[in-house]
Amino acid sequence: MEGVGAFLFFLALRGEARREEVRARFPKLVPLLKALDQEVEAQGETFRLRKPLRLSWFAPLFQREYSPLLPEEERTLALERLLEAAHFSAQEGEPLAEAEGLLRVARAFQEGSQALLRAAHREALHRYGEGLGLLEKEGLPFPATALALLALAQEGFRPGGKGRETARKALERAKTPFAREVAERLLARDTKAQEADA
Repeated sequence: MEGVGAFLFFLALRGEARREEVRARFPKLVPLLKALDQEVEAQGETFRLRKPLRLSWFAPLFQREYSPLLPEEERTLALERLLEAAHFSAQEGEPLAEAEGLLRVARAFQEGSQALLRAAHREALHRYGEGLGLLEKEGLPFPATALALLALAQEGFRPGGKGRETARKALERAKTPFAREVAERLLARDTKAQEADA
């Protein structure tokens, strides 16, 4: 039986999962649900975590459960969710994540999002660029979340510049609602601005 950590990681990557998908992956589900007590909720045929995605709990879980041996789709989704957690942690003012291995990418994005929230777009670009460089050094593709956040910083730094193009790339790669929403919002805002100028 896969353990509690694997089950938490599974749910954190998906946001929510249907009962049949969960049962197929975790046939001995009842002991896991008992162990997690109030951390997981079941609504109809869907399971989801009760707590919001934050680095404070996701970073240690990512460190334990992420592996280059995971299927490619899960590795990609894990990186997406790691960067989302970094952004949400920045919004909530959580302390910076401890950084080693791929968590250095999360820390760079957390710092970038903190800068973005202060409207320090140049600093945000620098931090996001640092995170993308770390991904590139590891030979990993750029997650849509990374591109969507970069697009926000680019657009804030130089409106009408590269932000729109980067947002389109993020939208093409989006695997999570967060990445899709950020990219779509930026593209919609830019479209409204162009219509107002016409």
